[in-house]
Amino acid sequence: MLDHAAAIGLNAILLHVRLAGDAMYPSPYDPWSALLTGKSGEGPRPAYDPLAYAVEQAHARGLQLHAWFNPFRAMLPVFAGKAAPSHVTRKHPEWIRKYGSQTWIDPGEPAARKYVLESMLDVVARYDVDGVHIDDYFYPYIETRTVVRRVRKKRIREKVEISFPDDRTWKKYGKSQGFSDRGAWRRANIDDFVRSLYRGVKAIKPATLVGISPFGIWRSGVPEGVKGLDSYNEIYADSRRWLAEGWLDYIVPQLYWQVDGYQDRFRALDSWWRSENRLGRNVWPGIYTSHVYGGRDAWPLSEIRKQIVTIRDDRTGSTDAPGHVHFRLGALFANNDDLARDLAPVYREPAIVPASPWLTPRGPAAPLVTVINTDGPSRFSVTPGDSVRVRWWLVQVRGRDGRWTTNLRPAGEGRLDASAFGTTDPDELAVTAIGMAGVTSSPTLVVP
Repeated sequence: MLDHAAAIGLNAILLHVRLAGDAMYPSPYDPWSALLTGKSGEGPRPAYDPLAYAVEQAHARGLQLHAWFNPFRAMLPVFAGKAAPSHVTRKHPEWIRKYGSQTWIDPGEPAARKYVLESMLDVVARYDVDGVHIDDYFYPYIETRTVVRRVRKKRIREKVEISFPDDRTWKKYGKSQGFSDRGAWRRANIDDFVRSLYRGVKAIKPATLVGISPFGIWRSGVPEGVKGLDSYNEIYADSRRWLAEGWLDYIVPQLYWQVDGYQDRFRALDSWWRSENRLGRNVWPGIYTSHVYGGRDAWPLSEIRKQIVTIRDDRTGSTDAPGHVHFRLGALFANNDDLARDLAPVYREPAIVPASPWLTPRGPAAPLVTVINTDGPSRFSVTPGDSVRVRWWLVQVRGRDGRWTTNLRPAGEGRLDASAFGTTDPDELAVTAIGMAGVTSSPTLVVP
């Protein structure tokens, strides 16, 4: 799958490493995920570290890898096995809330927030990930139950909302802290988590990106004309504040609607999120790519290409980086790569991940490139031009036929073989250093 992603010009992978109080890697905080081996707490055999392997293989293909976490979901609704003794539902049952079909870690428990935060920061400390990413699993989306009432001797069935069962934590930590409104207290809990995550990541590795993909609508009626699920009041996500405060490096609002769809949500919300980006963070809309296989209401393949073109066109003439995020990768390569082939016109050239200059505004110096040998296939030695740490080498090679090829290589590779870039007989070589936050150097040109 990584080979496919690199081949069509993608530049980053968001890898799901924590789905529900579990881990897709050896963790001192959570048991192995049952999705790996079928049994909670049981690791792969023969033993290996899937996350370390994924990071290594992604970087070898010029792809960033971001570790993706569901923060407060404690158990998958479809999970039928028994959780391992180290699973949060068994280790800390006092934090767990059953809510409809869902099992949740109560964000109102300070110790629970600390546990989730520490499990994420452990990944930042131990793995060479390019970013950490969280989606919209804060407080759960509202569930309902059916009740039967008698009205004039008639039985009437109706659905009523279920209340999230956090009375105990509300009384202990909300009212006691002076909150008069439970919704404001819940939002404060999530704000505290998001702020602590950002600060914690930067304390360990300042250039590691923090990204969040909230529901696309912040408040129903904002912007004017867009009404729908209110994530501010339903899942207590004040996502506009996180962007305004700079508690993230990129935001991926889930714009899971068609370009010409209901209320013109796609364009209206994309424009609104960019208008709220006063600190100049990266706003990369989330695209519901999987909806081209969405059953009876499936979108045409061309809809995804239309969304990408719309995002790019609407940023023309601005300083906004025209990125986007697919949900999910598998949809691109389903059905014999149908969608990947349809996107070929918009993915003609590879693109590096846009820079985050607020993290490290100074880029590295132009690299030092030395031709090692001129007999046979060309090889080059590449070293940094100064003390600024380099993350990637952007290598552009022109063959004798005049054709340019572009490749992104990890900076740890000090020697580069031109044959890996499409030719054994280069006519010209350009190498650009890319710093840890994506800020680039000027290129170094070499004529062998």
